[in-house]
Parts: sequence; C-alpha cells; structure tokens
Amino acid sequence: MNLKEKLIEITRPYFDEQTDYFTLTNATKAYYSLLEELSEKNLNTVQGRSNLGFDNGVALGTNWAAMCINDMLRTKQFIRGIDKAIVEKKKKKKKINFLYAGTGPYAALLLPIILRQNDCEINYTFLEINPLSLELLNKTLEKLELNNKNITALKEDASTYIIKSTNHPDIIVSETMQNALAKEQQVSIFINLMSQVSKKTIFIPEKINLYIGLKKPNKQNEINSTNFKIIDEVFSVSKSSKYFQKLLNQKLKTLSFPVKKTFIKKEEIDNNNMMVLLTDIVVFNDVKISFNESGLTTPLYIQPLEPEKIREIEIETEYKIYKNPRLDYKIKINHI
Repeated sequence: MNLKEKLIEITRPYFDEQTDYFTLTNATKAYYSLLEELSEKNLNTVQGRSNLGFDNGVALGTNWAAMCINDMLRTKQFIRGIDKAIVEKKKKKKKINFLYAGTGPYAALLLPIILRQNDCEINYTFLEINPLSLELLNKTLEKLELNNKNITALKEDASTYIIKSTNHPDIIVSETMQNALAKEQQVSIFINLMSQVSKKTIFIPEKINLYIGLKKPNKQNEINSTNFKIIDEVFSVSKSSKYFQKLLNQKLKTLSFPVKKTFIKKEEIDNNNMMVLLTDIVVFNDVKISFNESGLTTPLYIQPLEPEKIREIEIETEYKIYKNPRLDYKIKINHI
C-alpha cells in the first residue's frame, strides 16, 4: 500500500454519516501520525510553537495548527462539509476553483478529498502566512505526489490577500478560529474574501453563531454538562449576516460592528447559575458542530449568577477586531 492509498484508507471514517467514537479516535490518531511522519520534523520547538501576531489577530504556530487534527469531530465535520460542497458545485460546473485560507502544515482538511476527487478539474490555491507551515505543506504535497496537481501554495496573509480575477474561487475554506471567535483572524479573513467574490461562492464554514446563554449547575458526578439555554444571538459570521452585509455595502471603510443589547428577565434565569458565551457552526448545509462538541464550540463561562437575588440582567456585546479579536461584553446585574 503506497502513501496515497494508506491516507485514503485511514481517512475513510471521516466521510461516513455516522462514526462511532472508537473508530473516529483510531482514524484521527493514524491520520495525525502519518502526517507527522511525512513532515520529518519535530514541531514541538520554540519555532514550531510560536504564533504570529498581526493587527487583526493571531496565526497559529505550526505545532498548534498541526494538532488541530486531533479535534476529532471538527476534523470530521469540516472534511464532510467540504466534500459535500464540492459535490454540490460539480453539479453545475466542470471546472472548480478552490481557495483554502490558512492551511497549516498539511492542508489536513482537504488532503483526503484531493485524493478522492478525480472526476472533476479542480484548481486549488493554498494560502499560509507561517513560513514553517508553508515549508511543511510543500513537503507533504511532494511526498504524496500532489505537487504536480493543480495546486498553488502561496505565502500570504488571507486577511489582506487580493484574489486574481482569472482565478475566481467557487469555494473558499478557512478554519482559522477558536471558540467564541477569539484571538485568530477568522472574521477578518472572511470579510476580506467575501468583499471580492460573488454571491455564488460557497464559504466554509457557512455560518458561525455566537450566543449569550445560561447554564444550570452540574449534576452530581457530571463531568461534561450540555445543559445550556440560548438567550440571544449576539454575533454571526456568514454571507447573509446583516453585520457582514452592512460592512460589505460600505466597501470595508470600517471594521466596526454594532453594539448588541440583551436583557434577561428573572423568569428566564430560572435556576441557571452561570452566564455563558456559546458557539455553534454550520459547516455546510446539514453538517454542523454544536455546543461543546469541539474545541471550536467549547462554551466560555463569563459570569457566575445567584438567581434568587437577580431581577434582571443587561448585557452589551460588541465584536472587536484588533490584535486580540474577540466579543467584548459588559454585564449589569439588577438585584432584587
């Protein structure tokens, strides 16, 4: 079994609708191990662990970008979502232009698909700002004999990249985010790329939502509660989002978002004792990642509550883009 065949076999469970935990765990370990072997490099070094800082967020160090593979459901759902998006485009086009912004050292969300999609002409453009990640990406492509395919790998900041008019993308993928859209460049990257393409371009993830929510106390012996209550959507990243439409209509004169006010009445608080910031992701169509299913959607605990003492809570939220992008919030608790 050659390297291509081995990679195809290892990643087979990622394409299944349903995969049991044991099978997915083994597939992820094998996939990470194979890519690590291909790189022939110890990434757990100062250089490998060093993030790159920009005015609009952080680009992950090569070691951390590689380790994202180990977030099993994240890896599976993005691979499934991307594959479905390509299948969707193939119904309408014989030739597809694909842009992958922030590939990390292996382009791990796309490698299994490149090896399977042979019945359609696809031109791939890979963007990666970290020079070490780009070096290992090129080595990976060479070892898998994919460097002869229609793949162009560029050292570029995707948040400022100018798309060539001759290479208009049909699908754009960027998974450059953490939970609550903090720290990384996801929002800036999508704003930049959305401003340059048509409405027909598919973006993956299709939608990222942030919510103010509440959580009940953990039950006895409960390790990982999923007992969350959504109160209000406070930010959304998608082509259809009113925030993004407004920015795009303004032709990116400013990267500021409106302040959102949320009120929580006493009856809504019930016996919840924690205010949380929740994230969920629509990767593509029915492929989703819900609260607490991935490191990308881990709830952020922002305020402990004493329900019996509270009459009303007022929260102001605003997403801000700067060196450490995040959803800023101010909480005012009116007591009884």
